[in-house]
Amino acid sequence: MKTNQVNDRWIVQFRKGIFELAILSLLRSKPMYGYELTSSLKTTSALAISEGAIYPILKRMTEKGWIEFFWEDSLDGPKRKYYKMTQKGEEMLKERLEKYLETHQALLSLSGDLL
Repeated sequence: MKTNQVNDRWIVQFRKGIFELAILSLLRSKPMYGYELTSSLKTTSALAISEGAIYPILKRMTEKGWIEFFWEDSLDGPKRKYYKMTQKGEEMLKERLEKYLETHQALLSLSGDLL
């Protein structure tokens, strides 16, 4: 297996975890529907995600009990599926952000002046 293929898989897995944290962070402030989440994430190029890619993540997060959804009428079209964070999601976000920051600091100290 080529190094690029290994790195690409690592990046995909890394981004999956980051997207979960980013989505939960957005949902802390208010319930949002899929397109709204995608648009908010696209404001930062590192978090840009396609509409088609976000829905499997939302489904997985719903199955884990981190978020739940409800339907609401839209003024300009069909009903929208809104997602909101659960208490379990809030706890998981706090725990994982703490671990992420701890790991980030450790990596920065190990890498020295590389970056």
